[in-house]
Amino acid sequence: MYLKRLMLHKFRNYELLNQEFSSQVNILIGLNAQGKTNLLEAVYYLSGAKTYRAARDQQLKKWDASFFIVKALLENRLGSKIIEIRYRDDVSATKEIKINGVTVNKTSQLLGQLTAVLFAPEDLTMIKGSPAERRKLLDYDISQVSPSYFSKLQRHNRLLNQRNHLLKKMDGRNRKEAELEVWNEQYLHVSEEIINKRIQVLNKLSPLTRLMQRRLTEGQESLEIKYLLNRRKEIKKVEDIRPALLEEMQYTREEELRRGLTLWGPQRDDLLFTINGTDLKMFGSQGQHRTAVLAVKLAELEFFKAETGEYPVLLLDDVLSELDQERRDHLIETIREKAIQCFITTTEDIPFTEDGKTTVQKYYINKGTIKEMEREA
Repeated sequence: MYLKRLMLHKFRNYELLNQEFSSQVNILIGLNAQGKTNLLEAVYYLSGAKTYRAARDQQLKKWDASFFIVKALLENRLGSKIIEIRYRDDVSATKEIKINGVTVNKTSQLLGQLTAVLFAPEDLTMIKGSPAERRKLLDYDISQVSPSYFSKLQRHNRLLNQRNHLLKKMDGRNRKEAELEVWNEQYLHVSEEIINKRIQVLNKLSPLTRLMQRRLTEGQESLEIKYLLNRRKEIKKVEDIRPALLEEMQYTREEELRRGLTLWGPQRDDLLFTINGTDLKMFGSQGQHRTAVLAVKLAELEFFKAETGEYPVLLLDDVLSELDQERRDHLIETIREKAIQCFITTTEDIPFTEDGKTTVQKYYINKGTIKEMEREA
């Protein structure tokens, strides 16, 4: 899979862009705040109709505009397709998604049309960061290969809000026990489905991550990823999920009633990374953290290939400058070997030359404009 052409209108600092890209390596060069990351953000936005940065849709439009359009021509093993997202900042803040000119009603119908793996400097703090960051990594990967999972996440969020609303209303005079039991059963069911899928995918992703970590460390380190229910109990088998959730529901019951808040479910879970059996978050060095995150990103590429038959588009947002030479070389070698379409942002030119097999095209980004640079001889 690769993105052949990207068209932007009133997106971030781009007034109008209509640019064709290489099916392999695309290097975006320019000073800070010129639009390099905005271009990557547009590609990522097409994969799931949301940005990876902390921004709402209305913040993606050019400052003087009331709308934006992001559109792309894609090529994959089945042929060509055009995906398009139009957003208008009117009274209802409408967003329209089209695939080959046909409007689709749900975001889940967009998922999987363009698969993408993003690697940005903030990802290097993923292991030390919050549980939400680690859950987001897993949830977005799953959603891209299983749109029905995205729908389950949406249903879970609705049920979670409704259950929390009921808990807030419950006190000593108005316990509403029967009503809570109704919500418990629905919430338990969708929570079990989500965690089931997470563990299934993690069981596929973990061996790939372990392999990548061993390659990066010449066999010295074994990286394991464990699923922690409610951040404290490891779950390995799908048949253990429902009993564990029932146990958490009973364990947290009184505290939930006191706080008016749901204290169990997939929104409370976490991933534990270990190196040779040791908690990486607590005891790992900065170098080990960076190697582990790189191993995860390389494993994601192979996971998508196994699930969809094609490699995803790889987006590297100024990350090469954050890696040491050895890790940088390994990443570049992987891109060359797999012939993955890659977009790399950088403030300075990088030594990524063509080798007879890998096509490299460089672009200069300046104030929301793009200029294709001459190919190196």
